[in-house]
Amino acid sequence: MEMDRISFLPKAILHDILGRLPDKDAARTSVLSKSWSETWFSFPILSACSENFFSLARTLPIEHPLWLSKLDIFIGYVGKRLRRLCDQGLAVKELKLNLQYRLDRMHVSHHVDQWIQMAAENGVEVLELHLAASGCMDKWYNLPLCVAEAKTLTKLVLIGGIRLDPAFLKHSLKFFSMRTLSLSCILFGGEGIMEHFISHCPLIEHLTLEHLTLNFELYTFRTVWVKSLSLHGLQKLKGVDVKGIQEVYIDAPNLEDLSYRALATDGSFKLNLDSCTNLRCLSLCHLMSPDKWLLELLYKTPFLESLMLHNCCSSERINISGPQLKFFTLSHFYDNLKEVNIDAPNLLSCDYMGIDKPVISFQRISDQLEVNAHMHINHRHISRLREFFQNIKPQKVLASLSLFIFEPLSITESLGILRISSSPPSIKCVELCVLWDNEAPYFPFMNWLLSSCFPESISFSLRSYFKMKAFIVYFYEMLMGSKKGKCDCCSRSFKCWWHGLKVVKVTYLGRTYENVEDLKAMLDALPEFDAEEFITFGLEL
Repeated sequence: MEMDRISFLPKAILHDILGRLPDKDAARTSVLSKSWSETWFSFPILSACSENFFSLARTLPIEHPLWLSKLDIFIGYVGKRLRRLCDQGLAVKELKLNLQYRLDRMHVSHHVDQWIQMAAENGVEVLELHLAASGCMDKWYNLPLCVAEAKTLTKLVLIGGIRLDPAFLKHSLKFFSMRTLSLSCILFGGEGIMEHFISHCPLIEHLTLEHLTLNFELYTFRTVWVKSLSLHGLQKLKGVDVKGIQEVYIDAPNLEDLSYRALATDGSFKLNLDSCTNLRCLSLCHLMSPDKWLLELLYKTPFLESLMLHNCCSSERINISGPQLKFFTLSHFYDNLKEVNIDAPNLLSCDYMGIDKPVISFQRISDQLEVNAHMHINHRHISRLREFFQNIKPQKVLASLSLFIFEPLSITESLGILRISSSPPSIKCVELCVLWDNEAPYFPFMNWLLSSCFPESISFSLRSYFKMKAFIVYFYEMLMGSKKGKCDCCSRSFKCWWHGLKVVKVTYLGRTYENVEDLKAMLDALPEFDAEEFITFGLEL
């Protein structure tokens, strides 16, 4: 039997090992030995998620004895860990509390107050509090004022079910070490609290503000959102993520990364970034902006390297210009967009997601540029695929296409009207996600797809939801000639290119399948997949 050398390593090294493990695995080390138990209870990072304690009681009312016993275990566990650290004079470097279920304030709020107080008095550096938000905002958890005394805090994350009262305005905040502040779906009990918080973080580098509520009208049940944000004097600020605030003014000359999302209800906004000339990454979502506004913004950010636009234009044309731009993502799910003009000589990657077929033109291009398209198609868009290929200029930059097909039966009714009169454009790869219920659409759909493009490879989703295993086998047999259907060869002067395939290479997880029996056996043995997995067909003429 080999000697256990790990247990005799210095505590600092053992703590570092625990810090690299998932929370559940780190907790399990406490039962390995007395030495590991002592290591666990001196570990200065406390992360507790109620889901690990209430899994059997989640459907029970909070008055149920089983639920209350689970709650007592949770409260006892967190309290014991914190007290042992404090009694030994050890720092509480990180305290992360995640309460996923609707908890009665009478049961837990005073315990959470005590835990935060102990952490604040013992050098806490990271405080994360995630509370489930109940429907009644007047019962949300009131953040205790002791948080303002935590001079050692470098990161504060508050998510959901938390209220900041006006008392913070009268209190001296001591966030001298704060580098990261994240406030999401919380309630401010009065005007100016958010700005007061931020202004007392002189060294802040990363700021997240998402869907913040200023007040809640109890009798009308109307949510009043925080409408404006003004940031100035934050010389260290590098990254900002803002969602749901209508008017934003940022004076931060060293800002490099900005993500802004307007309220999706109307898309109206005011965004002033005049002083943010060093911006490198910009993500904009739900901004109903004219093309002129976007051009002016890009002109003011000459060092921009990454740009993402999601449903951001109310006009028919988008013009993109950026001498340093390397990555551009455009997702547009409205029918108005007709033209996209891109002048970015250093662009390496362009991703398009949508349902329409705009003409996408590149004025100056890099030899390394690759365009990737992700399209959702139903029977109304079936004729657009080939047109979409033709509308990318120059066509050679198109590298990959991901297709999500919905209403497949309606699609097959539209396939008969298509007439192909020329060879299809080449493309590196196609990814398919299609929900099929029967075999009838298989051949007409693949005939249409292979008449629209010539891919070097086709990948099929193995996600259980799409039920594509039978389709995958059919496609293999179709390419090998054992499955036949009616294509348009007889009505054209040239044959379908895929009739001349010499090599069909099927690979999954590095293994190649050379016959249909092996392919079927592999597919039958696959487990249910919730995550995205693909099997790939390599095609060679």
